[in-house]
Amino acid sequence: MRKIAFMAVTLLIASQGLSATTYRLFVHGRSGDNHCRALTSTSSGTSDYNNYWGGAVTGLSNVRYVGFDGTRNGGAYSWDTCGAQKQFNDALRVFCTGSNDCEIYTHSTGGLVVAAYFGLNSPSGVNIRRIQLMASAAGGSELADISTSYLAWLGFDTLGGELDESVSTSGARNGFNHYQSQGRTFYTTSGEGTDYLYATIPFLPGNDDGVLANHSLCNVNTVKSV
Repeated sequence: MRKIAFMAVTLLIASQGLSATTYRLFVHGRSGDNHCRALTSTSSGTSDYNNYWGGAVTGLSNVRYVGFDGTRNGGAYSWDTCGAQKQFNDALRVFCTGSNDCEIYTHSTGGLVVAAYFGLNSPSGVNIRRIQLMASAAGGSELADISTSYLAWLGFDTLGGELDESVSTSGARNGFNHYQSQGRTFYTTSGEGTDYLYATIPFLPGNDDGVLANHSLCNVNTVKSV
């Protein structure tokens, strides 16, 4: 009987190992659209709702989209329903626990969302292979400073509100300890190019991609050379 029980446990462990999946989570950036969809099971998040990533990310298997509503209270720090922090937390619990693990890819404000999450929380039981922050706004954008002051007052910002407040340089740099990542490594990739009219260059110190100065992606809470 003990032998049969041992064999049953061995087969169960083997079957669980065979079913382990690596999910690729894509966390989007600033947007005037609501990209939120409930993340309740591993079959959730399979479509690029409201087309932030151009309809679909190709060349990777098991892609899941972590969409949020940027207008929620707290912006990038929001734990409201459909808020950025809650959606990311839900994604970690659904896709990155048990026998499954995750790779995390972010764009722009998505980098702030993820960096802030690990700067403010110490989640247990989540399995993460890699965190890749692309053109990250973890250090905020000087353009958001303008949006939350002059442009918002003039009515020209497309989303504004608390999301821009959270991704402003003061909102991003003072919102959490950027030297704390719960022991996880953030791999960063800068953006390239500029805006077509070169209009943002005077507002972005050093090298930039037209929206973010490259120093923003380095996960520090002060401006430093890169």
